[in-house]
Amino acid sequence: MIIEIKGVQFVNKGAELMLYAVLQQVEKLWPHAQIALRACPNSPYLKRARLGAWQKISLRKHVIDLNKFTYSLPTKVSTSLKRLGIVTEADIDLVLDASGFAYGDQWPTRQLTHISHEISRYHANNKPYIFLPQAFGPFSNPALETSIRSHWGKAALIFARDKVSHSHLGRCLGPDNLAKETLHLMPDFTNLVKGNRVGLDNADKTVLIIPNGKMISHRNGRKSWIENYTALMSRMCVEVHGSGFTPLLLNHDGAKDAKLCEQIIAGSKLELQTITLDDPLDVKGVIGEVAGVISSRFHGCVSALSQGVPCIGTSWSHKYEELFSDYGQQQMLISTPEDEGVSTNLKHLLSESYAQECRENPLIAAQKAESEKMWSLVFEKVTHFYGQ
Repeated sequence: MIIEIKGVQFVNKGAELMLYAVLQQVEKLWPHAQIALRACPNSPYLKRARLGAWQKISLRKHVIDLNKFTYSLPTKVSTSLKRLGIVTEADIDLVLDASGFAYGDQWPTRQLTHISHEISRYHANNKPYIFLPQAFGPFSNPALETSIRSHWGKAALIFARDKVSHSHLGRCLGPDNLAKETLHLMPDFTNLVKGNRVGLDNADKTVLIIPNGKMISHRNGRKSWIENYTALMSRMCVEVHGSGFTPLLLNHDGAKDAKLCEQIIAGSKLELQTITLDDPLDVKGVIGEVAGVISSRFHGCVSALSQGVPCIGTSWSHKYEELFSDYGQQQMLISTPEDEGVSTNLKHLLSESYAQECRENPLIAAQKAESEKMWSLVFEKVTHFYGQ
């Protein structure tokens, strides 16, 4: 069986952590399966090759999609491509879509439209397409809603990562598709991944600051963040430093966030450092070692909350509100830069009583149990298609 893991990459550490989370489960559930990864600028050949992945070629450019013709390729052509390590859509037996947040009004319409037709092609060829837990929507564009209603009910499983996403999809799918029990509510599945111990110096007096360029992007509908985000992050660095802790910036997304880290440091007027870790398991590991985390990256927040590490988040999307609610930490999320509780949240973050509360949070085990349940549902569905 060849499994395509879709929507992952190697620059954004959250996306790479999802890749590793899937790989760990694939090895457990289907030890003889092979994986395929699509080439893209943030997923270079050597990185994919080190994982022993087939190179998935996509015959798609802008509005043109020729992937349907791969099902008609002569066997001789398919065999020749495989000698080069290349597979096409027709070679894939199972798609595990781990895109994170790629389908909604914020993204180009053609992106979702292409996926919709892909789902229908897999369905027609009796092969499962599964959306792993991720954020969806909103879908205010009628073209998006029509595309989902027409095609997504043919997916084998769809896991929405939060109640808002579940509601967006439920409305688009309609009652007939919902009756098929394709759509489920499950949390982010990287909570099951164990990080590597990094051994950071003075970790118990360190607070990781994890910026996110999307906070100042046009995709952020909360426009007040665009002008105020960098200054607020600098201010929090200053307050952390004034409380006797060391602010340490963690670059979670390569060159995109490197400049932002520099701007935050310059605004703080402190001599701070930025660290960049290549291995996402090291990233999760170092998050688990420190006294606290201030994160604008979704998976930075997940990695802290799921390990019982005190965390303040900043939000540009409903997915953050829902995540912090899942772990019972709504009061630690900053939804707008005008939030007057920032200093109070920082004092709370650095208190020993709150650290103990986070370590003993019973919702951590509950969220992990839901992720285990999700993978059981995936295994059952795939077994229905292919047997043991």
